[in-house]
Amino acid sequence: MKTKEKYYKSDKSQRFNYQYFASPALLDNYYFFSSFISKLSNRGKRFCGKSTELLFLMKLQIFRYLIAGIILVLISRLGIAQVSEAFFEHFTVDDGLSQSSINCIAQGKKGFLWFGTQDGLNKYDGYKFKYYQHNPLDTNSISSNWIFSISEDTSGIIWMGTQLGLNKLYQKSDKIVRYIHNPKSPTSLSENEVFGVLVDRFGFVWVKTSGALNRLDTATGKFTRFEHPVDYFRSNKSTIGFPLLEDKDGIWVGSATGLHFFNRKSEQFKTFVHSHEDPNSISDDFITGLVFDNNGTLWVSTHYGLNKFNNKTKKFQHFFHNLTNPESISTNKINSIFCGHDGYLWISTDGEGLNKFNPKTGKVIIYKNQANNFYSLGYNYLNCVFEDRSHNLWVGTEGGGLDKLDLKPKKFQLYRNSYSINSLNLSSNMIGSIYLPDNNNVWVGTWDNGLDIFNRKTGTVKNYSTKSPSGERIVGNNIHVIMPDSKGLIWIGTRNGISIYNKKTNKFYDLKDYFNFQQYPNLNNNRIYTMCEDYKGNVWVGTENGLHRFDMKELTVMPYWSSYYDTLSILDNHIVSLMCDRDGYIWVGTQAGLNRYDYKTNKFFRIGYSKNTQLKLKAGKNKYYQISNLYIYELLEDFIDGSIWIGTGSGLNHYDKRNGTFQYFTEKDGLPNGTIYEIKQDKNGNLWMSTNRGIAVLDRKTFKIRAYNKADGLQGLEFNNGASYISKSGEIFFGGTNGINSFNPSKMYDNPFIPNVIFTTFEKISSSNKKIIINIEKTDKLELKYNDHSLTFNFAALEFTKPDKNNYMYMMEGLNNTWVDIGNRNFQDFGSLSPGDYTLRVKGSNNDLIWNNNIISLKIIVNPPILKSIYAYVVYVLILLLIVYLYVRSRTKKLQRANEALNIKQLAALEIAKQKEELTIKNKDITDSINYAKRIQEAMLPSEYLFRKLLPDSFIFYVPKDIVSGDFYWITEKENKIFIAAVDCTGHGVPGAFMSIIGFDLLRNITKEQGVENPAQILNLLNLGISETFSKHANESILRDGMDVSLLVIDSNNKVLEYAGAYNPLYIIRDNKIIEVKGNRFAIGKMEGNENLKFDNHVVSYRKDDMLYIFTDGYPDQFGGPTGKKFKLRRFRHLLLTINSLPLIKQKTFLEDNFNSWKRQLEQIDDILLIGIKL
Repeated sequence: MKTKEKYYKSDKSQRFNYQYFASPALLDNYYFFSSFISKLSNRGKRFCGKSTELLFLMKLQIFRYLIAGIILVLISRLGIAQVSEAFFEHFTVDDGLSQSSINCIAQGKKGFLWFGTQDGLNKYDGYKFKYYQHNPLDTNSISSNWIFSISEDTSGIIWMGTQLGLNKLYQKSDKIVRYIHNPKSPTSLSENEVFGVLVDRFGFVWVKTSGALNRLDTATGKFTRFEHPVDYFRSNKSTIGFPLLEDKDGIWVGSATGLHFFNRKSEQFKTFVHSHEDPNSISDDFITGLVFDNNGTLWVSTHYGLNKFNNKTKKFQHFFHNLTNPESISTNKINSIFCGHDGYLWISTDGEGLNKFNPKTGKVIIYKNQANNFYSLGYNYLNCVFEDRSHNLWVGTEGGGLDKLDLKPKKFQLYRNSYSINSLNLSSNMIGSIYLPDNNNVWVGTWDNGLDIFNRKTGTVKNYSTKSPSGERIVGNNIHVIMPDSKGLIWIGTRNGISIYNKKTNKFYDLKDYFNFQQYPNLNNNRIYTMCEDYKGNVWVGTENGLHRFDMKELTVMPYWSSYYDTLSILDNHIVSLMCDRDGYIWVGTQAGLNRYDYKTNKFFRIGYSKNTQLKLKAGKNKYYQISNLYIYELLEDFIDGSIWIGTGSGLNHYDKRNGTFQYFTEKDGLPNGTIYEIKQDKNGNLWMSTNRGIAVLDRKTFKIRAYNKADGLQGLEFNNGASYISKSGEIFFGGTNGINSFNPSKMYDNPFIPNVIFTTFEKISSSNKKIIINIEKTDKLELKYNDHSLTFNFAALEFTKPDKNNYMYMMEGLNNTWVDIGNRNFQDFGSLSPGDYTLRVKGSNNDLIWNNNIISLKIIVNPPILKSIYAYVVYVLILLLIVYLYVRSRTKKLQRANEALNIKQLAALEIAKQKEELTIKNKDITDSINYAKRIQEAMLPSEYLFRKLLPDSFIFYVPKDIVSGDFYWITEKENKIFIAAVDCTGHGVPGAFMSIIGFDLLRNITKEQGVENPAQILNLLNLGISETFSKHANESILRDGMDVSLLVIDSNNKVLEYAGAYNPLYIIRDNKIIEVKGNRFAIGKMEGNENLKFDNHVVSYRKDDMLYIFTDGYPDQFGGPTGKKFKLRRFRHLLLTINSLPLIKQKTFLEDNFNSWKRQLEQIDDILLIGIKL
């Protein structure tokens, strides 16, 4: 019969199945009970007769079932390890990974992270993954996609072991060199499956194959093979590779048949294998991980336990999973091990998550996937683990992608119920209010489950609600405010009244029972939002239906309500915030404005109030007389100067009481969101705010704002009004929709790691309109052609804590010699660069704005066209000298002839003067005629009255290029249908005007006299009419004239639009998106090939508030801007998207101003017509 040890050794797959259901300790129990039962069975057969043997065996079987049940109970009760909660980020193929199974991880000297997967090599710069994969048609690709191991040498070359050989990657050129086994060469690689790669301190590359250890001399390219004398390496295989580790004397080699040490000097192996007879031997022969801890001790992970090696005694200490010890490793099947910066060992397991092992105590913290926690470990089957230089832990899984855990101290402590094993047992994560009577106990008012008091030392939580017993019962479960008063009582405001907590009796009371108030108000179903105690000891209570002042001496209650007829009453009955200042004033924030109560006058004065909420009267630079938003969430008196800070629905306001002015801070100033729920001021005077999109802090000295989001460890992005507190120690608490965050600003940890900043890639569009991407990681000079454009320089700060918060600044010497802060954007675009020399300088920071002052630079040379080169200018000078010589020579002869011609010229001058006078007279006559034609044309166009009558919400932007125009517009109404056309007669000026008259008459004839209503048919008839107007014998230039038309019919009865177009489209803007209805791609007129073409009719349903635009090509085709280019349709569409929500008269003004701004001093090139209609 096999022993337990032999069973494990002989059948790995069966061993795995047992481990899946039970730990080694449980298996020990199982074998003990099985042995005991077997012995008992044999003895029973000896002493029992045949008649009783059956009964005995039945009882024995029942006993076996009982033992099995006990084992299952042990599994469910004792085998639950302590699973820790952490904030893991997840990366999958959707984020750019080439594959979801990661075998190995490494970080290069520059800072790039390298991930070896089962489908290629991945390089990560914090923003995107670049991967290298095998291409059977490209010998410069990697030889196999299955990567077992990665190592970098001192020159920056990446070495990788694959299923098909050793590969070398030159990072600068992305060139791959393969090393493959050659049966005819003894100095080639011994086999092609490379399970491990290590570059030692001497520059040799060590390679573990299935049958040998290889050493590559990179200078000669030759391998030396070291085969184990006992043939231990033969057919050593693994799906994720074997570890190699260097020490001062040689190389440690992991294999499937034991641990081996290769001595450099003797070139001999010493092998360590498991022995059943030796308890100090290694626990298992399948080696998965090797690492030295911070004390230089060797740790070895295997498929059956963790081992600590004593180099003096050559003995191994074992660490196994223990079912009865929740602080033991979570399983014995370990896939890799890594020693972190703090000395902890990180262990990746096969199915039991990630273990953080303390080498000093042997205790483990376990991180596992939790189904209801997105930020838990993404997958429990792990292949590898690695810590980068800035203390981010990277975990490679088997099929679950890549996980990252920030090991640095957290800025924000998180308290919430994650509904996992070790979770804080809060009754609800929806937090309404917070209070700390001392440093350990936290009072948490929830929105729906009453009051929780939890002890931060013990982690215990006690809940008080409407269902609690007498003395612990509160009047309502919806708690928005907790306020201690000067008498030692704690007031708890709910939806159904106020509870009082007496510290002496340690009991809760209903306020109306605790004090005998006269005329106690009905607070049932009247949510209490806020409370404050003034200098007289009176308590002010703000509710959703009025303000109440509780006089604690007289035991009376004074209610205050808003009155439409009294401007000295509160602005609104919905009271959101209250604050008592140092001068004795009571500040009242409502959902309709801010009041200040004065005890002397018993009146409420309105502060910063205006009925016109859109008009803000300026009092200076960023100073206003009105508050930015009338919804007042929070009020805070600044302890520095007594000014008032106001949290509103549209940002933070700073109120100067002396000048009566407000200073606004909005999202443009760095706030993550405009809704400011809570404000707390730290000991340095800085303001901390909770918002709808995270937490922000305003530096009181610089007035700069810094924002924090979910990636910084916040409970979520959304916080709640009323849920905040600052303790005596300066610790600040903010509550939201998913728990509580606490932090002490004076103790907040900033990431100290300075990132290495590099250029990554350069993108351009070449003269052939082809996009080109160039790797510029190791480039210090870049040459461009003068006609290269759409230039993009990409760079990266290789610090991976929160790459999206790394910041950058750049300076382009030769273009702008000042530093430009571009925030967290890791690229800079330049449309084009003029010929010349430039230097692009970039510096970057980490997520906490710790800057690397080592500026990187890239020399950029933009070569001029050949006609503007230096050689061309030399030729130009020679030509100029020749011209001067010829000029001087000819000048002499000309002077001789000049005297002779002088008399002739005088006579000619008299004749020219006479002709000029005649031309002036004729020009005036022609101009007068054209001006008269202009009046005729203007009379022909629909009047503004008619247009507004038919389409009240519309505008016409019409700017002719010349006196008369080739563009015209036309409108008419017929049976609840409105016909509108925008027409562009090719050409402009007089020819265009004649064409417009013809077109106008034809449109009127087709719709009025012929009664045609279908837009496409109208255009077909218009096309026919134009063709017939200009006969075949007409002048050829006339024959080429035609019209581009947009014809729109609005059917208000059926709520549809009918449209047909010749070249020009119809734009419909709905929900801030453009719907383009395209016209046919041919014009109207007698043009060759157009005679038999028919126009398409488009029918589109419209909605209320749809914005329609029809136009000619004059606006998009106008040249201008800083580079003198066309405006173009893309920019035109973006402009319409920007202005479509404005009133139409403002749209027209904006279009006109934008056109003039774009055109600058350039000439208008065409007539302009644009019609906007709001339905």
